[in-house]
Amino acid sequence: MLSIGSSTQGASERYIQSFGCSWLRHIMDIGIAKGYQALDGVIFSAGTCDSLQNVSDIWRKVFSEQWAYNLTFPVLTDTKAAVEYLQNEFETLVQKISEKFPDNPHGFTITDSIKLYNRKRINLQKLLSLVSERRFRYSDFFKLALLGDILPIETINPYLSIKIEQVESSSQLTIPDSPRLLLSGGMFDSFRLFEEIPEFDQIVTDDLSFGARNFKFSIPQSGFLQGYAQAYLERIPDPTAFDMEKRWKGLEEAIRHHNIEGVILLGMKFCDPDSFEFVSIQNNLKDLDIPYLTLETSPDLSNIQQIQTRLSAYIEMLS
Repeated sequence: MLSIGSSTQGASERYIQSFGCSWLRHIMDIGIAKGYQALDGVIFSAGTCDSLQNVSDIWRKVFSEQWAYNLTFPVLTDTKAAVEYLQNEFETLVQKISEKFPDNPHGFTITDSIKLYNRKRINLQKLLSLVSERRFRYSDFFKLALLGDILPIETINPYLSIKIEQVESSSQLTIPDSPRLLLSGGMFDSFRLFEEIPEFDQIVTDDLSFGARNFKFSIPQSGFLQGYAQAYLERIPDPTAFDMEKRWKGLEEAIRHHNIEGVILLGMKFCDPDSFEFVSIQNNLKDLDIPYLTLETSPDLSNIQQIQTRLSAYIEMLS
């Protein structure tokens, strides 16, 4: 994540509504302070929380030099009509991108892109399995997962493959095999939290929007837009989808598969979707007799010491 100085924090206050979350304000603060010149365009998902749904017009005003597009996702995800609708949205998006950016300097086709991104998903799944085996630190994994969304795909894939080979060639365990923690949450993307608090390396798998939920699916290479729509709608949903049945099914499967002994619920301050889903997850964890710890933070990690104190006490209780 990019960081900004205190003198630029709050620059977005004149643009963001009062209900805008801390994550959204942080992203806008960075853009106003440093700009997003490296981006040719931004695609907004019109199927997320209220804060993000209302920011696309604001973004067009603040960053008027950028191309911006709204991609609308269906509310109901388990119907044939939903797949057809999302496929049509993807087809329109591809057409708009081709019209806006007719040049293709890399010569990539969509099929090529699908192969590359499926390979990235497979690599990240493998690295996460090595985290579960205690052969790779979670903090290192999460950093690579974020880099996978920042670096060019043709750069990150070879690097991930090399990292997997290095880890697999060593039989040394990274950390002791207890306790085994699962990290669940939504829009959190600050790897510094995990770097500065070593106790987070007790995590053996996650359920974050920028973590495992981002790559636990693949896209078929034939009929790719329909396949992409189908795969995306079947994936474990983010908190903004409010599909608790599917959310809990994915969490329960991860708990059993990875022999989880404790769950950390990590949420952003003032994020209503995180807060809403945590109540249901906590009740389900109580039914399974799984101890949980709920943590709340902000992009600037202003309460990092408090988080470390609470996490240390939680791990000591489990040990």
